[in-house]
Amino acid sequence: MTRILVFYPSNQRNIWLETTILNLRRRGVDIELLTTCGPGPLHEFLTRQGIDTHTHPFAKRSALAYYARQIRYLVRFCRERGITTVFSNLQHANLIAGLAQYFVAAKVVLFRHHFKFVLPGDDIPLKTNRNERIFDTLINRVGKTIVVPSTGVDFGMRDVEHADMTRVVIVPYMYDFEQYDSPPPAAVQAIRAQFPARLTLVMCARLVPFKRHALVFPVIRDLVKEGLDLRMLVLGEGPERERLESFVREHGLEDRIIMLGFQTDVMDYLAASDLLVHPSLTEASSSVVKEMGLLGKTAIVCQGVGDFDEYLASGRNAFVVPRATDGSHIADIVRRIYSDPGQLEPIGKSLRAIVLERFSVTPSAVDAYLALAA
Repeated sequence: MTRILVFYPSNQRNIWLETTILNLRRRGVDIELLTTCGPGPLHEFLTRQGIDTHTHPFAKRSALAYYARQIRYLVRFCRERGITTVFSNLQHANLIAGLAQYFVAAKVVLFRHHFKFVLPGDDIPLKTNRNERIFDTLINRVGKTIVVPSTGVDFGMRDVEHADMTRVVIVPYMYDFEQYDSPPPAAVQAIRAQFPARLTLVMCARLVPFKRHALVFPVIRDLVKEGLDLRMLVLGEGPERERLESFVREHGLEDRIIMLGFQTDVMDYLAASDLLVHPSLTEASSSVVKEMGLLGKTAIVCQGVGDFDEYLASGRNAFVVPRATDGSHIADIVRRIYSDPGQLEPIGKSLRAIVLERFSVTPSAVDAYLALAA
């Protein structure tokens, strides 16, 4: 009998993860969750669905002691519970599971969910984190099966990291889109009334360099100087917040670039906005773009990032700009939309259609995950 352990370093809910677990269970798989942190909303949700959940938090006073203890625990857990396959997710858990695989009979499958590559030919002055590069190198070496969600990650692993691509499998994400609650019309209207504008833009991402807020903020400044009635809602936290807020204050943009921080009702803010500006360089398969599409709205994204090239066509269901844009492409798009906001509706409908077609749960999508445990 197949017994799958989903190994995960977070206790926060994730619709892709929940969709995968529940649909495998519906196919008769005995599946459970183990996290390297304490219980949280993810455990609560899955427990209500009848999934066994477990935790093993351990203070990281010494990195060596921490990883040694997590590896020992995972090995013991797999042996005691008769686990036949481990589905491990994210760098932190993948390093633990990749090293533990030498001491268990279970097949270990490592799911990679990040895209942080400076690709050949790029002229983008951004540096990747040294520790993250070391983790990726180790995981690429020990991983026997590494699952990525897009051709973009596959390309980066091959051409930038020079990984052994015989070990890499592309399996797109699948989502139970019914888990998304429809934004309450009153809440959406309240946001629009609080931040009125002819065109409302939104950025929804961690405030880190790879998300490129620092590229977009000067664009908004210049467009406002031209007389455009714009507001941009900025959702998220991160180490760049202080620097970005300083830019906003320095240019008197407090009523045009609204720094809202972390919000739990993200879908309400997306629904209240007209266009997502998302020139991120670190998307394996962006959730927020799919969420914008689910609402019948669209986004500005970068070419050659994650799976955008696989399902987005500029002017048809999104707006795609070069990876190395200096911001002028974004400014031109916003000007065109500002002159005729009505053009967004058919583009947003087209994005919704392709998102539902490509990422919904289907028998063949579930089969792809079952095949990983074979």
